[in-house]
Amino acid sequence: MNKDVFSYLIAHPANISLSDVKTIESITKQYPYCQLGHTLLAKGYHSHYAEELAFEKIRHASAHAVSRNALRKLINGSFRNEVITTSNQKFESEYLHKLKETPEEQVITLEEDISEQTEMISNLDMLTNSAAVEDLLIDEIAQKQQLQNSIIDNFLMKDPGLIRTTKSQLEAMGKQEDLSVRSSKLEKGIVTESYAKILTMQGRKEKAIEVYQKLILKFPEKKAYFASKIKELA
Repeated sequence: MNKDVFSYLIAHPANISLSDVKTIESITKQYPYCQLGHTLLAKGYHSHYAEELAFEKIRHASAHAVSRNALRKLINGSFRNEVITTSNQKFESEYLHKLKETPEEQVITLEEDISEQTEMISNLDMLTNSAAVEDLLIDEIAQKQQLQNSIIDNFLMKDPGLIRTTKSQLEAMGKQEDLSVRSSKLEKGIVTESYAKILTMQGRKEKAIEVYQKLILKFPEKKAYFASKIKELA
């Protein structure tokens, strides 16, 4: 899925189409720990499928969610950009404090837990701060990776004898997949209604018309609807 489309759906989950649901579902299979993916998939199933099918996806998203109350509001359409602020400086300070007091055998487990919590917090922030969602989608992951490397370097410099695991192994275990690398591998020629809407918002009408024309071929039963969209742009 195109990064712009994914960002758009995070900011406008009510606009998830049936074709978007299928694409998001393939993303969650490829990246099973992508919490945003499970959240959007649950919303999509709630909008387009029967209750018994949607329930299973919502239950799965709930297991990954930082706040089940926020997930419930998002699913029911009552989410109102309730901003949750976090402090990276405070988080880093608390983490280093715990790291110094942690027995040797718990060091790696603690680092993995903190890394997972950081990802969950940043993902929830992206949901609640829709105005900056496109920048956060890349920057939050990059900042988190930089913080992770800084913590590892600092810890190894102060007490390299406390752990037997090498620096390279720690980095491999704590490493989060860089979205900027992932974005370079995104499929080309994506054909979804959401992408056409984004192109329209960006003023790229000719490209949007091309997408709608492809959608007519892909979903002939909606030909009249997509034709009306093309007419609006012409």
